[in-house]
Amino acid sequence: MIHTQRWDQDWSVCDEDEILSKKIIPIFETYLNSRLEKGISKSAFIRHKNACHVLGGYIVGKIYGYGDDPFSGNESGEEILLHYIDENGGPLIHHDNETWQREIDAMCKKLFCLLQSKAI
Repeated sequence: MIHTQRWDQDWSVCDEDEILSKKIIPIFETYLNSRLEKGISKSAFIRHKNACHVLGGYIVGKIYGYGDDPFSGNESGEEILLHYIDENGGPLIHHDNETWQREIDAMCKKLFCLLQSKAI
């Protein structure tokens, strides 16, 4: 089992953010399971898991912490994630740490491919 049960608490900004967390956490779990099925190493898996956790926290913070909410509330988790990631990577989260930003971008590219393949 992939331990993501506390992620929504880690990301908590306000009462409403739980709905968003419940939309995106299952997608991250599916993505992480797909990585395990591909046989990635334990250290690579941990990097992917950490990158998912950081991306989720970033999205919740952008929407609820900074009022940057371009959504109506009816969007799926996939639609929300696709607003922030694409084939080139993800949002600039770690502007001061190029290595960690590359990890996030690599995970986002793979997650984007998975979302585009409709495997979720």
